[in-house]
Amino acid sequence: MKFRTLRKWKDVAGSELLIYSAQLIEELLFDYSLDTYKPSAMNTSLLCQEALVTIEDIEKGFIDKANLEYILEELSQNLKKDLVAKSLLTIDIATCTEILKNKHEKISEKKIILELIYSEIRLPVYRARNEHLLSEALKRNAGKNEVRGLIRSYITTFKNVGFSSTYLNTEALDYFYYGAGEISGNSDIDEFIGKFHIDNQKYVAIYRASKIFTTIKDSCKTLGIDVTDNPVDYDDHLKEKGFRLRNNDEVFVVITDIEAMEHYTARENSEQRIETVGTLLTLFHHKEHPSWKQECIIINLDQNHSRKVKAPINPMHRCIDLKAEKASKKLNKMINEFSLQESSFKKFARSAELHSLALNSDSRENQMINLWIALESLVPPSSKDKPKIANLIDSIMPFINLAYPNRIIERFIADLYNWKPGALNAAVKGIPGGKLSLRIAKLLTQPKYQAQKDKLFVDFGDFYLLRNRAFYIGQAINSGSSVSKMLKAHDERVKWQIRRIYRTRNLIVHSGITPSFTSILIENIHDYLDVIMSTLVALASEGVNINTIEQGFKYIELNYQSYLSAMQEKADPFTEDDIDDFLFKHTI
Repeated sequence: MKFRTLRKWKDVAGSELLIYSAQLIEELLFDYSLDTYKPSAMNTSLLCQEALVTIEDIEKGFIDKANLEYILEELSQNLKKDLVAKSLLTIDIATCTEILKNKHEKISEKKIILELIYSEIRLPVYRARNEHLLSEALKRNAGKNEVRGLIRSYITTFKNVGFSSTYLNTEALDYFYYGAGEISGNSDIDEFIGKFHIDNQKYVAIYRASKIFTTIKDSCKTLGIDVTDNPVDYDDHLKEKGFRLRNNDEVFVVITDIEAMEHYTARENSEQRIETVGTLLTLFHHKEHPSWKQECIIINLDQNHSRKVKAPINPMHRCIDLKAEKASKKLNKMINEFSLQESSFKKFARSAELHSLALNSDSRENQMINLWIALESLVPPSSKDKPKIANLIDSIMPFINLAYPNRIIERFIADLYNWKPGALNAAVKGIPGGKLSLRIAKLLTQPKYQAQKDKLFVDFGDFYLLRNRAFYIGQAINSGSSVSKMLKAHDERVKWQIRRIYRTRNLIVHSGITPSFTSILIENIHDYLDVIMSTLVALASEGVNINTIEQGFKYIELNYQSYLSAMQEKADPFTEDDIDDFLFKHTI
């Protein structure tokens, strides 16, 4: 989260909701946001479509019908709260969701209900209504929670119709902060929405690649790929961009017939094609692997315009790393004190190796498969007759949920520090507690520090998103019951996402299909795996002294049960002692 100057804004005081929207859009599209603050993989329209596709696969015998239950559960929840879907549907939502959630209802009946719903919320219709409601909400100065929900579904929709996060973020930064023109008020949301046209354009992509591609030159032509050292049709664009071969070992690989919404997506589509050719070539030529430079030229044929485009940030790299010095200290401590028995250490090392393979791969499919195997291989087998996916979810959720309250507070602290370190230090001055997260929790929840909290909220000024985040966190951790409510909602969302990751992994392996939202899922599963592995490292090297992975999973399971029980017993607002004793009691 970053505050940017509002030099383009003529009426800052009267544009609070649009400023909040601009700040929220940037956070949703920022590569290194906490997964909680990134857009959802799917909206209600896409969930309905997923449910119908799943029913088709069940009818064909490809997957078990149990997979449908969780999609319908998520869809039913969305239908109840999605303002866009609710405004479009003419059939009774309560009746529909009752049928969809009924485990005894025939799938054929559920299919009819889904078809009726989907006919009214198809993605183009959903997108148009989403834009209308967002515009209307800003013009009537609606509440921030309403606007937040509409913006989240808006970004999810655009990412699934063919716009990349990079393009959307670049356009948003240009419009709200750095481009020409002025912003007069909340009604300018219409101008921003109008920037994005749902029309495919024709592109050509040109890469510099290894000369081994010349050996399959003729085969490449059937895939719309031309291998040449002199692409004369595009020479003007190459000269304009200074894009030349650097030595005799390179050739140009020209990918034609690309249709995309914008140049970043065009690059992604083109690289998928060149990767396919490169992969097939390795089947017959093992010693030399085909390679190409990451930077390429993307030519928009409709506009006769070209630009250099670098590779997008790898989904595996969209996370917050330790600084090199801290990372080396962690590694040294782990090596010196790691207490796992040999069999558990080998299992842990194998997961780490698979994690590394995913990090070093540019293929989303390889990343997803390696991360799933790394996660699955860590989880101890169930002692009960339980499906593998259910056992995996039940085993890893205590890790993810136990870390969640601390993670959102640590992210908030990082945002405060990036904004104004001095304001952070002043806000917690005089508040007791060893860890900064403990002092921040007290600041946001305890009446005795209200004056310091009020001062911080005034200091936020026009940083409406950060003020809103501070208010939300203060409410979420105010009592045991509020923490329990937050964890229940988080638990539900993550379980749905893990099942979606599982279904996507199966699609990749068994059908060769890679859904449009796969990159988001890679970020999620990477995050889950990192939480589990870092927790196991801490348990095995920082005093707890577990000897097996099974002990580590059981330790976290018991601690999470204890944590939940403690939260559920504390219905009243936390006292300062409660913050000390309960909120971070089992944080590893």
